[in-house]
Amino acid sequence: MQLTNNTGLPLSIAVWLGTDDYDYNDDPTHISATTLNKPLRAVVLARQNKELTKIADVASLIPSRMGTAFHTAIEASWVNPNNLKRVLLQLGYPEKVIARIKINPSKEELTEDTIPVYMEIRSSKQIKGFNVSGKFDFVAEGNLEDFKSTSTYSYIYSSNIDSYRLQGSIYRWLNPEIVTGSYLTIRYLFTDWSAAKAKQEKEYPQSRILSQNIPLLSVTETEAYINKFLTNISNLMGASQDQLPLCTPDELWQKPAVFKYYKDPTKLGRSTKNFDNAYDANTRLLADGNVGIVKEISGEIVRCKYCDVIGICDQAQTYIKNNLINF
Repeated sequence: MQLTNNTGLPLSIAVWLGTDDYDYNDDPTHISATTLNKPLRAVVLARQNKELTKIADVASLIPSRMGTAFHTAIEASWVNPNNLKRVLLQLGYPEKVIARIKINPSKEELTEDTIPVYMEIRSSKQIKGFNVSGKFDFVAEGNLEDFKSTSTYSYIYSSNIDSYRLQGSIYRWLNPEIVTGSYLTIRYLFTDWSAAKAKQEKEYPQSRILSQNIPLLSVTETEAYINKFLTNISNLMGASQDQLPLCTPDELWQKPAVFKYYKDPTKLGRSTKNFDNAYDANTRLLADGNVGIVKEISGEIVRCKYCDVIGICDQAQTYIKNNLINF
């Protein structure tokens, strides 16, 4: 990766943002659980253009590095036995219960009384000529948890629920002996939370940290999805870009369209009122005697900004020309 620092961040911060501790795998047959959650078009383009050098500005890496920092801190708090015992005692847990907790235990260490806690374990399986691997965040007594540092927007609009469900389902498929629960619990750590908004808006998250249970796909459904995805990759590796499937609005994390109503069609500098659906906008148009106009403004495309192949993807370039991607 080539890094830029176009916003002029101080070197002390830029070095942190440019540091990547992810355990990459150069094996061409390797594919991660995260990749299986990406749009098929993006995956195939990336595999077709492995020589492509990704250019990233360090400022764009802030959300990723903040997420990594949260994960690292949570893991460190659990793997330190002295810290773990002290905090659990302070939280009111009895010593007998604390003594039963074992972090990342081997099969030989497990007993009927053990309370197993697993963290950051990478597992893999061979399927369809690929080596599928993934590393989950946290599993306690068979129940899978995933820590997400994210905006309140993603929670309010449930924009990533299906993605989270698939990610958790793949982790269970990879670790059936460890992940025995039937749901994934997302632990949201909101990066833009406002106490004032929480008081004013009922739908706004009422706490800076919230949990949400998401039912997982069955193991059979998960394997069927993986089989189909990997088959599609193999079949499309020789395809030209115009033969690849386009990313869908859901895959692109596209924001909802806005329907702008202008009562005076000669004055388009500022809309009279904005609506989130065409019906309400046209109802207002009819109520005003059908003298104005309604313009549909497509929602912003979010995911392309974080895609490795944005520089060569024709679909993304079209969105850029139409000002649907804001950098």
